[in-house]
Amino acid sequence: MTMRRARLRRAMTAGILVLPALSITGLGVPGAAADATSPPAPRQAAKAGGFQVFPVPTSAAGLRRITTAPNGDMWFVERDKNKVGRITLAGAITEYSLPAQTTGGSLVKDLDVDAAGNVWVVSDSGWKVVRFPSSNPAAQDWVTYPEPYGEEVRVGPDGVWVTMSFDEDGIAKIVGNSSNWDANAPECDGALGRGRDGLMWCQDGDKLVQVNAAGNGGVAYPLPANATYPYSVATGPSGKIWFGRSSSGTWFTSPGDGNVGWVGDNNQVGTIRTGDRTAPRSLVTGADGNVWFTSVGAAKGIGHVNAAGVGAVVQVGNYEPTSVTYGADGAIWFTDETNNSIVRVPRENLWVTNVNVGANSQLVPHAQPPVSAKKKLKADKKRKKAKLAVNCGGGLMACSGTVVVKAGKKKLATGGYAVGVNSTGKVSVKLTKAARKLLQRTRTVKVTVVLTATTGATTTKKAKLIR
Repeated sequence: MTMRRARLRRAMTAGILVLPALSITGLGVPGAAADATSPPAPRQAAKAGGFQVFPVPTSAAGLRRITTAPNGDMWFVERDKNKVGRITLAGAITEYSLPAQTTGGSLVKDLDVDAAGNVWVVSDSGWKVVRFPSSNPAAQDWVTYPEPYGEEVRVGPDGVWVTMSFDEDGIAKIVGNSSNWDANAPECDGALGRGRDGLMWCQDGDKLVQVNAAGNGGVAYPLPANATYPYSVATGPSGKIWFGRSSSGTWFTSPGDGNVGWVGDNNQVGTIRTGDRTAPRSLVTGADGNVWFTSVGAAKGIGHVNAAGVGAVVQVGNYEPTSVTYGADGAIWFTDETNNSIVRVPRENLWVTNVNVGANSQLVPHAQPPVSAKKKLKADKKRKKAKLAVNCGGGLMACSGTVVVKAGKKKLATGGYAVGVNSTGKVSVKLTKAARKLLQRTRTVKVTVVLTATTGATTTKKAKLIR
């Protein structure tokens, strides 16, 4: 008899295991006071390049998943310190110790927050599932499985689900304090998420599995050869479920060959390559309809893609995103294990790829807003430079690119432009010798202004160069 069958026989003999709620007076060792770091005011965030950095008080915490609670707070895992933390939109961080470990390690595996504000944590190297209300973390009760090894926890439509991976793979469903691991449950061994179809989806080796509502069966979806072994699954903007995958890294190489994909409503699997140097993890769909993810490959950064394949991968300073969440303020927040910090970055800083993602990226760049130039360029007294007014229309991102001024085939001026959305900026262009000669003979020269956006789109405008 296998170890799993022995467990299942014990579980089925007793029926569904109903565990009593255990209460303690604080977090940490039962009966002890909570180990909480509650600063009286938000920590002052370091600001650089349009993003904010919030150092986590506990050093070398092993930061992992971060997720947004219904009230807008964000909860995150401190894997190596037997803690979870909470950060508010104002940047105030509070840390909470979990019940004492029973294993040699001190690994907090994962967390999620349900609609009632209860925080669910896979702790004790996977041997416990801890639950406590976010409104009162000092009041805590926990649920334990018979010989589990929990990996990921996600809230479903009618319960809380946990994937398990140790001597046997599986998935358990928790309703209240009742835990059920069915004899016919799919052998989930990693990534877990809720699909747009209302069902839970998990990874089983190189496949995705759609778990049925009871947890006693499922449908497996083999993935294309270039998109096997998904590391993260999440609700997407379309289809049934979205996933991220990459090749595995080694001691000497980073993960790579990244893809973001989906299972469509027609059960067909589609993929978008994000680049050979990318490795998508921690997928989450934002209120803006984009699927956001971290890239933990050689190209480290925050990525996003929408249902049309439009997206980007952006390096944020020198930070190395571990897990990402879409904030209630519309910004992107991520944990950085290497720098032991939480970083907030506005989405307007994340629309244009600024890192080498490698070959084979299929991400389509965002289109820039419409851009136009005024009808006059005014040269300075020495006729070395001229000023041109450039207008950028409405859209997601600022307008940027190059300016070329011509008279027939003669190039009279060159320069660049960078103008904010819904605004007009004065751009300086450098006049050529040909322009200076023309302006010596006449005060006004009829010209054509060519604006070329960084995405390749061009706009031309008839104008006059005057002195």
